[in-house]
Amino acid sequence: MGDINEQILEEIGEQLRIQREKIYYSLKDVANMTGLTTNTIAAIERGKGASLNNFILICRALKIQPHTIFKKQIDLTPLYNIPPESKRRIELTKELDELVYNSDFFEVPRRVSDVIKQMDADKEQSNRFSVYLGSYCEEGTLEYEKHGNYKEYRKSKRSKPIKK
Repeated sequence: MGDINEQILEEIGEQLRIQREKIYYSLKDVANMTGLTTNTIAAIERGKGASLNNFILICRALKIQPHTIFKKQIDLTPLYNIPPESKRRIELTKELDELVYNSDFFEVPRRVSDVIKQMDADKEQSNRFSVYLGSYCEEGTLEYEKHGNYKEYRKSKRSKPIKK
């Protein structure tokens, strides 16, 4: 998890403990209200063993909005980088969204091979693009017509949802 997360959890636990003591609740009082054990609540107050579910249970018992616990900004830098294949998938999805929602590319019928060529993608990804294009059809943005063993996709005449 890393030292930075442990420090954040300790600070959150301390805030919960301060609030609990401020309203004169014992660990047993909070345990009775949450269904958690006193050991679990004490551990969370020390920054150990926290789960989102338990955090919300304790916030409810203490009548404290979860956002008030986060007084300081948290560094949102991930501990690890996203894998290159995931980055490429995200880039392709954004590019395909742009092609579908914000261009006239699909005003004329297009095959998967046309999309792959337009996006300068690997031909081995044709199955993946078929699935992607199918999802646009399901949402009603595109429609297709089957011609033998391939499909031609175009903008749907039924509706034209706008993607933001």
